[in-house]
Amino acid sequence: MYSVDEEKVVEFLDKVKPQRVLVEGPPGLFKQVEEVCSTVEEKGVECFKSAMPTFGACLVYEFFPAEAIIHLGHFPYKWWRPKKPTLFLEVPYMRFPKVEVPDELRGKRVQLLASAQHVHVLDDLKEVLKKENVEAEVGGLVLGCDFTNVRRGFDEYLVVAGGRFHALGLALYLKRTVWQLDPYSDTFSKVDPKRTLMKRYWKVQTALEEETFAIIDGHEGQSREALVKGLKILAKRAGKRVRVYKSLILTKDFLLNLPERVIVIASCPRLALDDFGDVEEKVVLAPGEARGALLGLDKYSFPW
Repeated sequence: MYSVDEEKVVEFLDKVKPQRVLVEGPPGLFKQVEEVCSTVEEKGVECFKSAMPTFGACLVYEFFPAEAIIHLGHFPYKWWRPKKPTLFLEVPYMRFPKVEVPDELRGKRVQLLASAQHVHVLDDLKEVLKKENVEAEVGGLVLGCDFTNVRRGFDEYLVVAGGRFHALGLALYLKRTVWQLDPYSDTFSKVDPKRTLMKRYWKVQTALEEETFAIIDGHEGQSREALVKGLKILAKRAGKRVRVYKSLILTKDFLLNLPERVIVIASCPRLALDDFGDVEEKVVLAPGEARGALLGLDKYSFPW
């Protein structure tokens, strides 16, 4: 069901003329990684398949010995570009979902958003919803950490994506319930952030009592020097001591061995929620949550 644009791959290889290419993608697209590598090898170019986890276009592993990179599953990142020649292949999911519109959406103004594999269906989905008395507007792409395409003021928001990752991020960003259409199961569901927000607020309140904060910065597109500098300034104004760490890949064991109890993950804000949100021994915050801890709970935001 996923589409790989082999012509783009060939055009990229003809333009760059690399001797070696690294192909990387998330686990759900490993089959497509293999397809792309076969196309690369058919052109007489050596191909490596990355075994590193690929979370987004903010991480492109340039340190591998290859002259060019083909990155599957994501659009280019807005705030960073790899130095090496890199082709971003979105690999869209080509099956259009079966749509049984919930009655609650009829007569409403709805903004439509989607993850990278499904953003291409939004225009057609808008027309389907229009026939069901839903006034839909296409917003476009959402990432787990970027909701700049979201416009406030709609009655409802609908995210087309598998799993809860993107819809939950949007719900926390807006602090309200959003709708999700899962294109793999053809099901609509509501994602309510209330319980998650209560847990996050509690973590922010707990952080207020601590004197020392750790800030973890990343590498490549997850290296955020300006953000780290700003957080350090806020922390020092609040009377907190700050230590900064750099890390490419974070593990629970690494976090547990840090001397600080409050850990602000600047590299990827979703790690604080999805990977380490249930770590009881530490208070792990996203950057926006850290501002809430330093400036007051009324300043809470997610993710930035």
